[in-house]
Amino acid sequence: MTFILRWPAILVLLLLVFVSLGAAFAGTVHLAQLPISLPMTADQEATINSLTWIEVGLWAGAGLFFLISAVRLIRRTQGFWMWLLGFALYGARWAVAQQNEGGGLVANVQAIDVNAYTAPAELAANAGGTEAQVGILGIVLIVGLLIFVVDAADRAYWDKQGA
Repeated sequence: MTFILRWPAILVLLLLVFVSLGAAFAGTVHLAQLPISLPMTADQEATINSLTWIEVGLWAGAGLFFLISAVRLIRRTQGFWMWLLGFALYGARWAVAQQNEGGGLVANVQAIDVNAYTAPAELAANAGGTEAQVGILGIVLIVGLLIFVVDAADRAYWDKQGA
């Protein structure tokens, strides 16, 4: 039964690892002014140009903890706590980015239009918007709930075995 929940959670975690470490790599290339040319759109380039080393570190840390969580899920050990640390770093990176733009974190969160979630096509077209970013955080939170359920089932199994 947990196979049905475990592998989609692992695949989403691996996607998060790829995205987080890719963003950290692109930020490092830009901030360290390395002679590497990365293919980017204008929106991605604008995002990369506004990064700080703190954001790059938070992205790298989130990617690392998501990777550890995925490996622990594959090995059927407790991966929830590693996911929680990764989510904390991922959320902190989002909060720092929101603080650096517009009216700050509180103003951006208060300005979220709840009706934007009724039009997913428009939401996907504006992936850099606050509404889309909150939606992504919600998806990561749902994956964490799946990881918690899988970990609870694994723990019950190991307790039953006397381990």
